[in-house]
Amino acid sequence: MPNIKQRLKTHLGGHLTNTSIQLMKNIAMIGLILLSLPARATITITQIQALKYPSVIKNLTRSTTVTVNWKGRLGNSTNATLLDNDYHQGRYLVTSDTNSPITINFFQLANETKINLKTLRVRYKNKTYKGLPVADLDNPGLNGEYVDIGAKVVAGKNSTAGQKYPQYTLTIEEQ
Repeated sequence: MPNIKQRLKTHLGGHLTNTSIQLMKNIAMIGLILLSLPARATITITQIQALKYPSVIKNLTRSTTVTVNWKGRLGNSTNATLLDNDYHQGRYLVTSDTNSPITINFFQLANETKINLKTLRVRYKNKTYKGLPVADLDNPGLNGEYVDIGAKVVAGKNSTAGQKYPQYTLTIEEQ
């Protein structure tokens, strides 16, 4: 089998300079480096259940507060009459195909007027985090780890009555 110089000479009509040989070596080296790098690191977040609050009767003279913690329980700061018991924490399964540390962030989108998410909590690998974002966390690996979230929702006393759906974003990135 002819070597690369012979193939290039044949292909270039016999005109092969040191510069073109060096250029081809550099291109081949770049190709080898690119082949040795991982094609793409992937972190996957699968929603098991979104954070859900119960239906309540709005307080008329003060802010209405409902807390659903990362365990899926009502918090002590809840000051409203519940109309149902349909609530639970948010739960997500996170997997990764690398060993890189991760950063978790959880924040409200402020999509409802005078409705705010506060006291945001994230539970990951048996530890609860409240100062978000949290960086340098152990990677979940291919088998994955659960991330549980909870928060207090506060409807200001001047908020309008009716169905409210406060939205949030959970981001998990490899570093």
